[in-house]
Amino acid sequence: MVASIPISKRSAGPNDGVRSSRPAQVASVRKAIELLGSFTPQTPCWALSDLARHLQIPKSTAHNLLQTLKDFDFVQQDEQAKVYRLGARALEIGLTFARGSELLSHARAVMNRLAEQTGETVKFGVLSNQQVLIVAAVESLRQLHTRGDLGTRWPLHSSSLGKAILSALPWEQAARILGATGMPRFTRTTLQTLEEAEREMKQIRSRGYALDRQENEPGVCCVAAPVVDPLHGTVAAISVSGPSARMRDAQLSELGRQVAAAGLAISNFSDKGL
Repeated sequence: MVASIPISKRSAGPNDGVRSSRPAQVASVRKAIELLGSFTPQTPCWALSDLARHLQIPKSTAHNLLQTLKDFDFVQQDEQAKVYRLGARALEIGLTFARGSELLSHARAVMNRLAEQTGETVKFGVLSNQQVLIVAAVESLRQLHTRGDLGTRWPLHSSSLGKAILSALPWEQAARILGATGMPRFTRTTLQTLEEAEREMKQIRSRGYALDRQENEPGVCCVAAPVVDPLHGTVAAISVSGPSARMRDAQLSELGRQVAAAGLAISNFSDKGL
């Protein structure tokens, strides 16, 4: 896939545009969260000056935030390379989330079966900060396959996971998100307008799955279905992706049926008392 999106000052967050109505929001805490969100699979290490520039804050402020986070082992400093990376405490919290989510635990079993059935890469993503966050993946064993992209973030409008998630939301909410984040074009087939997005959401709800025909990355196709956990307020999606050469229209239709069944199996599990 192309251009994943880190959480940063440049990303539209769930509170963007409503800060005045949230007087209890603490600026330093917000900035520390933005700082932690700058560490991504694409950029796992930061030099102090680069991080300050990225966050558009004074170098002294970035240093103070890093030192505080370092004291709690959320970041570590490589004295020799003069860079910072995430610390063990960040991993601890991530593992706590993964182990504490019964929905994710069940999703993994469904993902393994789907990967066996299709022979392609299977991913599970959740709605996070108006983006898709990949929280689990099973990579295909084929020599030519798509990446798992675990821990990365993707736009909602161009990925099948994102479109499946949008289809599970009321259109008014989906439109607000797309209006806030924008709809950048990655390929010639990427959705460009809210009108196009609304028509596609209706199609997804009708057939039960979303399609990405090289909309997020040339040469890659993807099929996804929504997963909703109403009890815990989770909106997620499961997908199968692979090279476009293997995923023709006939295959996409069959994969859509399989992915829709997988999404329903996970959603039904959450309805049984999780």
